[in-house]
Amino acid sequence: MKFIICRFKLVLGLLLVMAPGLMFANTVTVDCTGATPGAFISITAALASLPPAGPNTITVVSNCTEHVLITSFSQLSIAATPGTVTVTADNPSGHVLQITDSTGVSIDGLNFTGGRGVFVNNGRDVLIADGSIQNSSTHGMVTLTSNVDLFNLTIQNNTGSGISSEGGRVTLDGGDVIASNAENGIAMLGGRVNLFGGAGTPANPNNAVRNNGGMGVSLAEGSSGEVLDGNDIQNNGAAGLQAIQTSTITMSGGTITGNQGVGVHIAKTSHGEFNATTVTGNGASVGLGTIPNAGSGLAGGMEAVANSDIFITGNVKVSNNLSTGVFADESSVLSSFGGNTIHHNTGDGYRMTTLSVAHFFGIDTVTGNTGERLECDQTSVITGSGAASFASEKCMTSKLK
Repeated sequence: MKFIICRFKLVLGLLLVMAPGLMFANTVTVDCTGATPGAFISITAALASLPPAGPNTITVVSNCTEHVLITSFSQLSIAATPGTVTVTADNPSGHVLQITDSTGVSIDGLNFTGGRGVFVNNGRDVLIADGSIQNSSTHGMVTLTSNVDLFNLTIQNNTGSGISSEGGRVTLDGGDVIASNAENGIAMLGGRVNLFGGAGTPANPNNAVRNNGGMGVSLAEGSSGEVLDGNDIQNNGAAGLQAIQTSTITMSGGTITGNQGVGVHIAKTSHGEFNATTVTGNGASVGLGTIPNAGSGLAGGMEAVANSDIFITGNVKVSNNLSTGVFADESSVLSSFGGNTIHHNTGDGYRMTTLSVAHFFGIDTVTGNTGERLECDQTSVITGSGAASFASEKCMTSKLK
């Protein structure tokens, strides 16, 4: 008997040391209508009852009107059945949700509306999923030096950008919709953006960045980005996707379609790589001079300008854009690995100007464009084994070898 008691004490001691969260987890309920006995009548009140160090779980069962402030929490979950709970800002000048100096925060199934949207400052491992952020008087979501993951989240109808971030990382994990915001869809300064899309099926939907007033996705001031699998950047009011000011973007799969400005804008010593991407129907307002951040005006599909470079590495389709398909200017470099299709653009297929270089490492299909298959000025150079396929085109004194 003594042996059994000692062994029990030993196991209990190990549990207390190794897994304290299992012993002291807190779970509370919020019903802002007051109808549930024993429940808190606000999320704010529930947070005040909990220790900052979790794990803590708050289950919300009704609509609430308040501003939710989460400061210095760890391992906190706030959850609702998707589609059943909306948190409405109680102050138009405040954030409806603010997460500061917190780690391991999960917000699942809640819709947030009004106020100044959602603000995440110095947050780590923050997940917001299965809900929406809308009707903010400024940006839908602002993040500062935070790592935030979004899944199956809709950010729409906000007066500023859908997501405006500085530093840190923002990841769209699939099923996210950033739509109909007055400014940009996603704008990052000096941080990283990942768009990890789906398979385009109801069970595994793509990410969509569409119908925003400015650019779809913008990376600036040394930002980096990766766009993989099913992502659709559609019908935005300026460029679809841009990387500027020493930024880098890599995209494989997905579509960039119907944007008012150029589909892809790489500028100011930046770098872009594209594979198996469709860039079509862009550039409706290119060259009109009325759309900020629309691009150079000489490209509807893709462009690298101002000492930048762009790689199209295979199965990239650039078609039916309302200006030149692919453009390089101002000491920029274009590299094509072959196997790309550049056709039916209103302008040249490829256009090279002002000390730019094109490396054609393979053969592309360049057909049906309004202008030349390849147009060059006297200062630009084309090289590579695929360059000979353009030998009959008017390239002025460009160098073929």
